Amino acid sequence: MGRWVLAITFLLVAIIIAFGVLVATGVIDGPALFWRWGSRIAWLQPHLETYAQGQDAEAWIARQEEEIRAKLADLESRAAELRAVEEKLEQREQQLDKRESDLAAWEAQLQAAQSHRRNVQNLAEIYRGMQPADAARILQELDRQLILDVLAEMDAYEAGQILTILPTNLAASLTEQLGRASD
Repeated sequence: MGRWVLAITFLLVAIIIAFGVLVATGVIDGPALFWRWGSRIAWLQPHLETYAQGQDAEAWIARQEEEIRAKLADLESRAAELRAVEEKLEQREQQLDKRESDLAAWEAQLQAAQSHRRNVQNLAEIYRGMQPADAARILQELDRQLILDVLAEMDAYEAGQILTILPTNLAASLTEQLGRASD
C-alpha cells in the first residue's frame, strides 16, 4: 500500500509540474482555465464575479491614471514652453526698456540742443540790433564756443564787422574755428 501512495503522489506531482510547464510556456492558458472551472462552482461564482468587477475597476483606474499622466506630461511640456516664451518676452521687454531709455536720452539731448540753438538765435538777434563795437565788447567776455555759435548765426557782413573790432588774436582764432566749422 505504501508503494501505491508513493506512486500516486509522484503521478500527481508530475501532472502539476507538467501543467505548470505548459502554462509557463503558453501552451495552456492556465488562468482562463481555472476561471472557467471556478465559475462552474456555485459557491465560488459570486466571489469570482466580485473579483472580475474589481479587476475591471482596476483596469479602468489604470487607464484613467495613464490618461492623467499623459495630460500631466502635456501640461508640463506646455508649462516649459510657456516659461521659454516668458523668458523671451522678458528679454524683449528689457530690450524695449533699454531702447525707451535711449530714446528718452536722445530726446533730452535733442531738446537741449534745440534750446541751445534757440538761445543762440536769440542772442544773435540781440547782437544784430547792437552797434558792432558794443557787441564786440560784450562778446569778447563770453565763452569761445558761444561766441562762435552767435557769429555763425549772423550773416557774414555783421560777423565781419564784429570780428574787426575784437582783439586780433581772438578774431584770428575765431575766424579759424569758423572756417573749420563751415567745412
